[in-house]
Amino acid sequence: MRPVLIAVLSAAAVVAPLAAQDGGFLYVGKVLAGNSTETSWRIALQQDLTGPLGVDGSFLILPGARPAEGELYGFGGDFTLLSAARGVPTLFAGLAGGIGFGGQQRLWGAASFGIRMPIVILGSARLMAEARYRSFTFDGRTGIEVGLALGYRARHHDLTLQPEGAGLYVLPPIAEILRARGIPEAKAQLLGNVVRTALEEMGQPYVWGGTGDGNGGFDCSGLIQFAYSQYGFAIPRTSAGQAIAGVAFRRDLEALLPGDILVFSEHGDEPTHVGLYIGEGKFIHSASKGVRLSRLADDDTEGRLWLRRWIGVRRIVE
Repeated sequence: MRPVLIAVLSAAAVVAPLAAQDGGFLYVGKVLAGNSTETSWRIALQQDLTGPLGVDGSFLILPGARPAEGELYGFGGDFTLLSAARGVPTLFAGLAGGIGFGGQQRLWGAASFGIRMPIVILGSARLMAEARYRSFTFDGRTGIEVGLALGYRARHHDLTLQPEGAGLYVLPPIAEILRARGIPEAKAQLLGNVVRTALEEMGQPYVWGGTGDGNGGFDCSGLIQFAYSQYGFAIPRTSAGQAIAGVAFRRDLEALLPGDILVFSEHGDEPTHVGLYIGEGKFIHSASKGVRLSRLADDDTEGRLWLRRWIGVRRIVE
């Protein structure tokens, strides 16, 4: 029975990205209390709640207390902190319960807490290490459980404009647009990749001083530095530094290229904010509500505000 269930769990891990969830993973671990050669299994789906908070719902197979044979089957739920962040630990705490089979015929419950750390991140896929302390309602298994989880986190390319509410945003074929404007192939591909990398961080929280590594969020200049650094460009860390990076370009919507840095100010000519132009009058930036899209436009309230604050353009790739 157990091999069949494990096969079902593995299949579910493949199908899980089709569900309306923010993520999912298949976990294989060792329960160190008792016989450490025994394996635990878990298939979990993740859902973001608000800000850095989220929840995991899972189906579990755990070894019971020996010498009796049989496993414990059940369901669990964990509240998580920072599960949506890239490259930072996820903290969690939760409850689980179910029933045992074989020689473990009993109702059981458990409370646990722990930490999950990404090891490898490739696009939406993640390989993670996990350590959990689990306390059971019976003797013989309370203790530490360690293992690996293979899963995914949804990368939200189905983006909506905020707050203009202009509907579903579809990333234009940036490289093709640039080539049509006479931009060389290599430069067109590079700028397209920089913009796409920034857009993959949509929804990440605003973090003062954030660069996406070690704290799970970005400030305005940290997002742009991150996007360019993935392709070998070392640009200044701060908005003031980025306001003089590269080459100055005229403040003209028709002349902008995706990848241009837009400089804004709330105090005359002093740079206070930056954004990355993506085309079609839109730019991506990390503001108080996190990484989001905005427009330079006269036909809505926020667009007019950004136009009034727009003081400069810097072009990094020449």
